[in-house]
Amino acid sequence: MKIGIFSDIHGNLPAFEKVYSKLMRERCDRYYFLGDICGYYFNQNEVIDMMREIPNLEAIAGNHDVLFLKAIESDVVMFNYTDRFGLSFKQLKENITHANLDYIEKLPKRKVTEDGMIGLFHGSPWSPLEEYVYPDAAMYRFDDLPYKYVFLGHTHRSMDIRRDEVRIINPGSSGQPRDGNWPTYAVLDTESGKAEIKSVPFDIDRLLKDIEQRNDTNTYIVDILRRIKQNGNK
Repeated sequence: MKIGIFSDIHGNLPAFEKVYSKLMRERCDRYYFLGDICGYYFNQNEVIDMMREIPNLEAIAGNHDVLFLKAIESDVVMFNYTDRFGLSFKQLKENITHANLDYIEKLPKRKVTEDGMIGLFHGSPWSPLEEYVYPDAAMYRFDDLPYKYVFLGHTHRSMDIRRDEVRIINPGSSGQPRDGNWPTYAVLDTESGKAEIKSVPFDIDRLLKDIEQRNDTNTYIVDILRRIKQNGNK
């Protein structure tokens, strides 16, 4: 079976349009999304529209997706998020459609495939929303899990680590990579065992212009984009 794996879009439409196009050309038997449609950038509603069109997709929630649902109910949560990361949650609250809000609300926080072979977690099996699992983490913890594959997101860094009985794959981020490189997704062939992490360039200047036009003075996301642009031009 050919599987497409992606995660952490964070409303970055210019990046996800490119990732989406390549994912659809992969013609995978199944797609898995590992959370965080929401947060940071401003086209979260449009990204959800695209997600809902992906065939054979199974998706879970990320910490920012759950936090958005809390923010629309709490002015304090909304203020704290805006102060730290910018205006994306406020913008999404204003324009999200009923169908897309329903989609976010129904995302499970973890998922196991029907055959029990694959566990999907945004963070980790032990803390599905919040724990960061980096390549130098204590990977022995995965040895006793009942899965052949564990798919993780959250770190915005790709990873493919084999243990004796389990393989841990993080496809990286399709919207906001934190290693300074282009957005990524992963493709896994479960019959051959071959996995590839594929990077996707996108128009960063388009996104920077969009942020400028929205008068979002928070520099957090702008600084990340500039690092990606600098490394991508090397």
